[in-house]
Amino acid sequence: MEYMTVICDLKDSKHLPDRDGVQHKLIAALKETNGRFAPILAAPFLVTIGDEWQGLLSYPCNYQAVLDFFRAKLGGVDFYAGLGVGEITVHDLELTVNQLDGPSFHKARIAINLAKNKNFSLVYIH
Repeated sequence: MEYMTVICDLKDSKHLPDRDGVQHKLIAALKETNGRFAPILAAPFLVTIGDEWQGLLSYPCNYQAVLDFFRAKLGGVDFYAGLGVGEITVHDLELTVNQLDGPSFHKARIAINLAKNKNFSLVYIH
C-alpha cells in the first residue's frame, strides 16, 4: 500500500514580524486540518521541528486541497512543501507521524530539502 508523506516548513520564519502569532495560527490550522481531512489521514499532522510539520495521507488523495487549506489558514505566510509517495515500513498507525518510517518519508525529506535549496514552493517525488 502506498502513502503520501507531507512535510511543510515556513519560509523565512525567523524574519516574520509576528512569528509567535504565526506559530499559533499553524497549531490551530493543524488541529482543524486533522479534523477536516480525517478520512484521508493515515497519521495526523503535527509540528515536528521548529516551524516544520508533517502528516501522512492515504494515497491516492487530494493533497492539493490540504495544501490549499494550509495556505488559507496561514493567511499569506509562505511555506515549502515536500511530498513523497511510497510504502511505509513501520505499520503501527497508532504511532505519531514522527515515529513512522519508510520510503514515503525518505522521499518527502529529499523533496523538502530540494524545495528549500531551490526555493520551490512544492516538490513531489513518487
